Amino acid sequence: MISRRALLLLDVLCLAGVLWCAVLIGGLLAGRSPLPSGLAVTLAAVLVLPGFIAGILTNRRGLRGRRPQSWFITSVWAPPVELPRWGMITAGVVFLAFWVAGLSAVTGLSENMRPGDPIAQDRQVRHEQRFALGVLGGIGTGGTALAASSLARTRRAR
Repeated sequence: MISRRALLLLDVLCLAGVLWCAVLIGGLLAGRSPLPSGLAVTLAAVLVLPGFIAGILTNRRGLRGRRPQSWFITSVWAPPVELPRWGMITAGVVFLAFWVAGLSAVTGLSENMRPGDPIAQDRQVRHEQRFALGVLGGIGTGGTALAASSLARTRRAR
């Protein structure tokens, strides 16, 4: 099991990854690519994925009451119900913003791509980077909400 202190650290890192993705997407929408795609996306993944995995793992709950039909199912995943309503709404709005940023990048992929055109190739790379950051930002938003829900549950249990 993940300790409360480690979960808090992973939640903060996940939130930092969400903010990182948002800042980079903002720069890409303004027409600037502050970092190469490989570095920007790798750093975002390193910040976001551990917190998301921790949030998923800590939101598993043991089954109570009626036994399941399958003998190997001993726990189920539970949605983050411990967060206040405003926290869930905020997470939903931020997730939707990342989803729109990612999907709008897909619509611009391979649009008027001419071989040897450096401007079109640069635009293509920016669209690909925005798509990847949109996906990672959405994953990070979910991971932050899940880890915060687990932290709220452990605080109430004390």
